[in-house]
Amino acid sequence: MGEQRVVIRADRLFKSYGDNVAVNRIGFQVRSGEVFGIVGPNGAGKTTIVNMITGKCTIGAGDLSVFDRDVKGHDREIRRIMGVVSQDDSLDPDLSVYENLVIYSSYFGTVSRSKIDELLTFFELKEYVDYNVMSLSGGMRRRLSLARGLVNDPLLLVLDEPTTGLDPQARLHTWDKLLQIKEQGITILITTHYMEEVTRLCDRVMIMHDGTIIAVDTPASIIASHYPTDVIELKINNGQEFTTMLAALGDFKFTYELTSKFGLIIPSKFEDVRAIQKRLIELYPNAYPVRRVPNLEDAFLAITGVSLQEGE
Repeated sequence: MGEQRVVIRADRLFKSYGDNVAVNRIGFQVRSGEVFGIVGPNGAGKTTIVNMITGKCTIGAGDLSVFDRDVKGHDREIRRIMGVVSQDDSLDPDLSVYENLVIYSSYFGTVSRSKIDELLTFFELKEYVDYNVMSLSGGMRRRLSLARGLVNDPLLLVLDEPTTGLDPQARLHTWDKLLQIKEQGITILITTHYMEEVTRLCDRVMIMHDGTIIAVDTPASIIASHYPTDVIELKINNGQEFTTMLAALGDFKFTYELTSKFGLIIPSKFEDVRAIQKRLIELYPNAYPVRRVPNLEDAFLAITGVSLQEGE
């Protein structure tokens, strides 16, 4: 199998707004056919990257190319082979479901009604073609936005926070559709602050904090690099309380992390996990010690010292 083509290439990419540095000289690559996630709290630089890729804002410094075309000089050409679904619902509220797709499709030249019908079927919107978009649920409007992003048969689909504001069922439905889109060979770039979304969808993830990249790898590899075992989470009221709990585990080897809402104990050996949890339950039942599998939010905390929720 040959080497995957690089679809997006960034080198020393920089963008600031006045004294506020949004993206601080970063470099990354997105490969053909993968789902590549950019994650981090609000203000990490995710949307700024998307806006530079899609031509919504100028590049401050550095190089950025899409399909080997420099974004600075070929933005219109790039947009013709790219589908974009923005964070904000930009559907036309005065038009029906079908009219939204027809009008948007016309921006790319000839309107393919067969393509529109195919997308309506795929996103389960066929029976709602004559509905005004404002009468749809949030999940249905999001599916319509995805359909609109695919009317031009893009080679690259860029999604900025695609499931923000959706209820859990609509979010799961959207994830299922995105995985089916990936199976069609379309490269997907997705920004999100939902770490579960990344774990479900992404082949690789780039974790950002304060405009810089702090990790790029598969979700599983990032987690495994920081957590050799399951972790034990405790609800705490203050740091002193957590310190007292840690002192009761003096004969075990472990590391720990602390936020304003919970304490996390990471045993050094997997065989110690059950014993540590048992002791904590006996001594501090009101802290509800829970053994669980570590996740990307834990890894973000381990790397930055800040929980994702606090970062937001």
